[in-house]
Amino acid sequence: MKKKHLVIFLPLLFLLIPCGSRELELDPFPVFDFSRDSFSVNFFREERPSFYWVNIGVPDFFFNGVQQLSSAPNPVVYSVRSIEYGVQAKGWLTDQLQVRTTFPFEANAVVDPSGNTHNVTKFGDLEVGATFLLAGKRENGNFIGVDGWYRFSTGTNPFSLAYPILSTGKGAPEEALGLILAEELGGFSFFQSIHYQKTQPLQLDASNPFLGAGIFQWPDNILAEGRVEYLIFHRSNRFISLYYDLKMRTSGLMEFNQQPLTYGQILDSQTTDRLFFSQGGMVIRVDQSFSVDGSVAFFPFEFGSSAYRPDDGWIFSLSLIFRPI
Repeated sequence: MKKKHLVIFLPLLFLLIPCGSRELELDPFPVFDFSRDSFSVNFFREERPSFYWVNIGVPDFFFNGVQQLSSAPNPVVYSVRSIEYGVQAKGWLTDQLQVRTTFPFEANAVVDPSGNTHNVTKFGDLEVGATFLLAGKRENGNFIGVDGWYRFSTGTNPFSLAYPILSTGKGAPEEALGLILAEELGGFSFFQSIHYQKTQPLQLDASNPFLGAGIFQWPDNILAEGRVEYLIFHRSNRFISLYYDLKMRTSGLMEFNQQPLTYGQILDSQTTDRLFFSQGGMVIRVDQSFSVDGSVAFFPFEFGSSAYRPDDGWIFSLSLIFRPI
């Protein structure tokens, strides 16, 4: 790889070098996925088992009243089941400006210690986002751009539920801003991104049974991604490519009335976190108007670290992408 390619690729790759670990995120799926298609509609589905929920960084008290199937030193497993599905539409208004909207929907269920099942099936936090290319073209080749999104608090508020882990939203608006860049080299393509994400404070009243009256603040996050994709087959409008993603989320303090809260179900009562998320998948473009994207992720990914994690496992995601125009 030429030096000019390394100058672009290495700075964000450095951010993914392990130094501590922990945590993902309570976000619509997918968090970010760049597309060169002029317009596309993506239908997605992802199942999220118990090990996902105990690692994503919700306050530890979110699991109060949920049946615990096993505990440390065995994997910490709760009776939590979740499926997130929805639709994302994205399109290019100009050769430099892409806009997108994500409509998530969640079906969540927990079992209490008495064996009773509790469910929430509702709309999640609607997201609108945009990408503006500062250099390069959206059709092909290298590019660098500015990217951001805003999430409305259209999902449920966890602090208004008897079982907050069932929530389909954070209860407060959220915004993010960052840089994305990519390059192509033969059959390989490389993509990197870094975003800073912040959630607005959430005012709780005295009727809240968990914390009482005060101001709750979700942690600020730094999100980074490095992706390598290889085109193994290409003929006319059809192609097959394989990819590997490594994502990182570094989270700051989660606070109530400016006092740190613990999260992540970790034995050392953590108040900050860093989590790595390793994912491999395949994209099959059937024809000009339809593609399938399937991926398998090991969550969370520890790089052989001895740091304690409540549980881990495999997550399967599936997206059906349509290009009607």
